[in-house]
Amino acid sequence: MTGAAQTAGASVVGQLSDIAPWEAELILSMRLWMEGPEGQAEVWNGFARCFGAIEGRAEMRTFESLLTSLCTFARRPLVRHGLACRCIGSDEAILKTLVREATCRDLAEAAMIACLLVPARHAEPLAQMAAQVGRAMQRMATRVPTGPRPQGARPDRTLH
Repeated sequence: MTGAAQTAGASVVGQLSDIAPWEAELILSMRLWMEGPEGQAEVWNGFARCFGAIEGRAEMRTFESLLTSLCTFARRPLVRHGLACRCIGSDEAILKTLVREATCRDLAEAAMIACLLVPARHAEPLAQMAAQVGRAMQRMATRVPTGPRPQGARPDRTLH
């Protein structure tokens, strides 16, 4: 991880096993979604299994909107660790904290956290989406068991 340690957003700041199951599900779903169509299909399946087709589609759209907005407006490309990696990178930790604070209904705090990744004008809408995503992830974590995800990450901005 020599080169990765110098990559902004890559620093290891924790382990998936040390956070709430719904927060780990959020990070793993983000990793899968950013993998591309196959990963996105797997995330969709998780939403559909938990919420059913109609509600699952709505929840998935909010999740996709949050990640698309983050990727579109971020000051730099976001960094994620590989699917099978048990580490949490600093960008992933910011996402987790943003969603957690928004879920706790502290939208002002969530918007401030969003400013670590995106310009301030995008922070409030991201915080509002993050609140809905957090509630969905909390529900999913109680219904869908999390387990190891398949390997095979694309090399762009993905770490071990």
